[in-house]
Amino acid sequence: MAEASILLAAILVDLACRVFPARLPYLFPFVFNAPVFCACWLTLLWYFRGLSRTARPDRPGPARRGFFLAGLAGIYFVLQTHFEYFAQHMFFLNRIQAVMLGMVAPFGIAIGWMPDVLRRGAPSWLTQTFDALATTRGVRFLCHPVPAMAVFLLTTDLWLIPAVHFVAMINPTLYAVMNLSCLAGGLLFWLVVLDPRPHPPARFSYLTRAAAGFLVMFPQIVISAYIALTTRDLYAFYTLCGRIFPNISPAYDQMLGGLIQWIPPGMMNTAALIIGLNALRLADQKAEEHFVPPPGAKIYEAKWTGR
Repeated sequence: MAEASILLAAILVDLACRVFPARLPYLFPFVFNAPVFCACWLTLLWYFRGLSRTARPDRPGPARRGFFLAGLAGIYFVLQTHFEYFAQHMFFLNRIQAVMLGMVAPFGIAIGWMPDVLRRGAPSWLTQTFDALATTRGVRFLCHPVPAMAVFLLTTDLWLIPAVHFVAMINPTLYAVMNLSCLAGGLLFWLVVLDPRPHPPARFSYLTRAAAGFLVMFPQIVISAYIALTTRDLYAFYTLCGRIFPNISPAYDQMLGGLIQWIPPGMMNTAALIIGLNALRLADQKAEEHFVPPPGAKIYEAKWTGR
């Protein structure tokens, strides 16, 4: 069974990381995390199995498949390779890790829109469990754009408070919680915002979702700009533990981290707005193609799509 093979591989990789960690290549884990390792490989397995069980007209196109796989690979790279060591010794690399977990990877996974494919590839007991959870009041509340925005901002910005960040970086358990909460908040937010379905069956309109994806940018700009532009050394942890690139000063490291936290996410928030508006345009265009005017009706002006 393929799932058993992945679990066996997890045991072997964990053993290798414990016995001879210094001899492992860069793409092996710096600190083995069994839930992340198994989740990434099992998701990949179920995705390809689901694709094989999906009729050709219903399969996601090459672009969506590419976005999904790139997002999954990004999660694995920043959490289960030696990049994690670098992320613990430079603030700007730590921000690359955080932006990948909270923005880039969830954005790609949401663009890929995999629920139907994964449902066909995952075990039936797991899909039934997720379907039951999706109908609970708490999950439905969190999947509203406003709570999803709040969770996203909380899981992103809470860890940027200098005192909280310092404690998280020196505590391995809290460090894992920081990364996984950032990933969970990003997945929740982007799966709500980038849902490609019209309303209904989606719970909210394209415009509402596009607005949520765009407006969340502004609190991030304020916080990231402060980090990038302040002259204070906010994150003393990296000075205490030793920067892996000693020729990069603390001020320059912090400025780079602030810019990474500021500019790429802002561009993605703008892209989310454009994607939402384009989806609205296409939905209106499709509705026009199937619209049958009543007898005697006259059309005086075109829709906003220009058609």
